[in-house]
Amino acid sequence: MRQQNKKICKRRLTAILTAAAMTAAMPFSAFAAVNHPDDNTYQPPEPPAPNYNQDLSPEFAYTEEKWASLRDNVMEYGELADLIHEYNPTVRSNRSTYADQRNKDLNDVYDAYMDDIQDIWDQVDSVDDDVSAASLRYSANLLTQQADNNYQDADMEKIQYDQTEASLVYQAQQLMVTYEQSQYNLETLQSTRDLLEAQYQVAQAQQAVGMATQIDVLNAQKSVQDQDSAILSAQKSAENVHRGLCLMLGWDVDAQPEIMPVPEPDLSRIDSMNPEADSQTAAANNYDVKYYEKKAGNLSSQDLVEANQVDIQNAKDTALRSLRTQYDTVLTARDALNAAQIQLETAAVDLNEAAVKKSVGQGTELEYKTAENAYISAKNSVNSQKLQLLLAMEGYDWNVKGLTTSN
Repeated sequence: MRQQNKKICKRRLTAILTAAAMTAAMPFSAFAAVNHPDDNTYQPPEPPAPNYNQDLSPEFAYTEEKWASLRDNVMEYGELADLIHEYNPTVRSNRSTYADQRNKDLNDVYDAYMDDIQDIWDQVDSVDDDVSAASLRYSANLLTQQADNNYQDADMEKIQYDQTEASLVYQAQQLMVTYEQSQYNLETLQSTRDLLEAQYQVAQAQQAVGMATQIDVLNAQKSVQDQDSAILSAQKSAENVHRGLCLMLGWDVDAQPEIMPVPEPDLSRIDSMNPEADSQTAAANNYDVKYYEKKAGNLSSQDLVEANQVDIQNAKDTALRSLRTQYDTVLTARDALNAAQIQLETAAVDLNEAAVKKSVGQGTELEYKTAENAYISAKNSVNSQKLQLLLAMEGYDWNVKGLTTSN
């Protein structure tokens, strides 16, 4: 009987060691989404496809007026966060998954591994030689580290989902800024095209009186054609950004919502920005820091406890570095805006002088169009710099709220 029990223990020990070896070669994430798989062919189900016609939040989440605004066919910068929260496919999938799993034991597999680990330790005293005992201790420690390192409870999962949502809102802000900037770029490109067309007509007129060659005319014509290609390319890029915005915010890919202008940056806010004063808040709010701090309470392996402390400190250092970098970006963007505004003032004076000269017959149409093109380019440069400053300021605020925007 004892011999039979010894054989059973030996078979169980072999199975446990085999499991430990397999675990060392296979990432724990392969098991994390599985509660109790029947065999190795098990695949977790795909997340449900989002239904854009159904709001995820209950009706009382917003006022009647707010719901009406979110459900209309108008895309507004101030509503990006709520639109992402309600209609973004990734956020909807994450919220649905979290709602299904938060009341379940997300770590059944972890618990099973811990049972196996305990079985290994129970066998250490029963083996006959030191080599086997050492092998058992190694396997137990290995499994403990892997189980600890991949343990994730509902709170840790929620932190990651919140981080993803915040990142998507920031991406939507970037896309909306990019889309508006593309409209300014198209206006500048079209103005340059009008100037090149005027130069082409002048070249034709000069050729007719022997003041220009055929090559001069062909070069001027090619410049117009190249500009047409540049306009077409810019239009396609703007359309791609438009489609990306629609998909991120719950519209169909070919929808045509009215996209409202992005608000101008509030320059007075820059004076209140202080990365030294905001550093403690940024570190405390940082998603990575909160994730590792929550993870710390779930670890039992001393090696991983120490490694996790390093992760916490690295996350804090990265958060503070990102905050300072973003603050420098704000100051650089403000300087660029000031320089662009000076150029615009100069271009406005030049355009006014060209208009006066043209009105009294002292200036040509080409001279006027040249000044007009310079003015339109300078005006749109100011508009673009305002957008970049707004985005830099948003990035700073996101860092304070916990999202690392630059490394």
